Amino acid sequence: MAIDLNDKPWYVPLIVGVVLGVVIFFVMHTYFFKEMQTKIVDLQGKIDGLEREIEKGRQAKADLPKLEEEIRNYRLELDRLTRILPTEKETPTLIKRLKQLNELGSFRLVRFIPGAFEDRDYYYEWPIKVELDGTYHELGRFFDRLSRFSRIINVDELSVKPMSKKGGSYTIKASFTQRTFIYKEDTGGTP
Repeated sequence: MAIDLNDKPWYVPLIVGVVLGVVIFFVMHTYFFKEMQTKIVDLQGKIDGLEREIEKGRQAKADLPKLEEEIRNYRLELDRLTRILPTEKETPTLIKRLKQLNELGSFRLVRFIPGAFEDRDYYYEWPIKVELDGTYHELGRFFDRLSRFSRIINVDELSVKPMSKKGGSYTIKASFTQRTFIYKEDTGGTP
């Protein structure tokens, strides 16, 4: 069934053409263009996300010198703190320092007995039993000099007794436990 539009007034073919154009546009838009439009929206979202990531990268690059300076400062602070709280037990260093203290003062180092490590949350506690003979004032000087060490050393379990025998210039016998601390690194074992 064919419709002949040649005999009709000029506006009838125009109306039929417009109606056919609208139907074709609606069909194309519903089935073809809508799918493309969805893809375009998805791709535009991805582009926006990538542009945000690029901007974050540019911002991070701009902050890089500042972050490098902070890292350098943190490393210096860590070096300073590891002198206070070392990562190794450093027995020879401690013995050498005690020997130096012994030479500076007039007391006699009788015992120096390192104990077993005591595991704490972030560090090991290392007790060392010390016994020495000297005078009361020399003991005070010894503790004063011990407090000036770069690492942390606590003194507890202090016992001071008069010499039972004539010890020459020594008037007291002192025994105490000095506790020093060792920072736990992620090595898994004891220092």
